[in-house]
Amino acid sequence: MVKENIKIENLSKSYPEGEDRRIVLDDCSFTIEAGKMTSLVGKSGSGKTTILNLLGGLMPADQGHIYLDGEDITTYSENELDDYRAEKIGFIFQDFELIEDFTVEENICLVSDLYPKERNQKRLNELLQHLELTDLKDHLPSQLSGGEKQRTAIARALYPSPSLVLADEPTGNLDRIRSKQVFDLLRENCFLFDQTILVVTHDLSLAKQADQILVLEDGKVSRYESD
Repeated sequence: MVKENIKIENLSKSYPEGEDRRIVLDDCSFTIEAGKMTSLVGKSGSGKTTILNLLGGLMPADQGHIYLDGEDITTYSENELDDYRAEKIGFIFQDFELIEDFTVEENICLVSDLYPKERNQKRLNELLQHLELTDLKDHLPSQLSGGEKQRTAIARALYPSPSLVLADEPTGNLDRIRSKQVFDLLRENCFLFDQTILVVTHDLSLAKQADQILVLEDGKVSRYESD
């Protein structure tokens, strides 16, 4: 039986637009299988980033339910959402969200240090090596290029081995070779750590490397493809 790690039921979200509201998600329902890498594609404004923010507990839905491992996160209190984000979610943001006064290594280990957990030096070293950050681990964000900042943000999301990684254009500042390396690394994490990874990307050639594809159109999942 297929294990459904994520289940979205009748999810709706709109935003104020003048005197009206712009509907981004309209009674949207879909499931994502656990331990798979899923690409989320669609036109600009179709609701891709909104779905990531809702799944990550960063904003409330207007209506509907979001289940992760059988738990409905739309019922969580703010404290429960804080714990949920720290324990189960890894974020890769478009604008990196790095702490400027922290080194690359400190940014990567931020969540584990805050909660606190014992550092997994082997895991850290593997990520630094895979993402070509070993020689940069003591650098500050101001000393990094855009691509190096992006790779640091990716390492930070993967380091705690969360059950769900939400990646918003994780290869947006990377060249073709490094983009493929990042996608390969994300897929490897699916396999090694039984992680579920949801990636927003505009690059269809990369999207097709995922296990499955969701296409958003007019506030709904208009097509679903699986290998």
